[in-house]
Amino acid sequence: MAGLKKAEACRGGVDTRQVDPYSLQSTVRENLWIVGELLDVTGLLGGYNLHWAWASGMAAGRALALFAGR
Repeated sequence: MAGLKKAEACRGGVDTRQVDPYSLQSTVRENLWIVGELLDVTGLLGGYNLHWAWASGMAAGRALALFAGR
């Protein structure tokens, strides 16, 4: 309740229903991948948000590599 000055994680971002859960590609906009804190995903403190940022980036990167190879 202390506001953004003391926030360690913020809510908000792109609705997760608007991205493919496996590739993280937007289902609304073609050729757009959405990862990390751009998505409305909030985890517990202690590295979960950092893990999500790295893991989602890796998943999207792999999906994009497959997409680009078509």
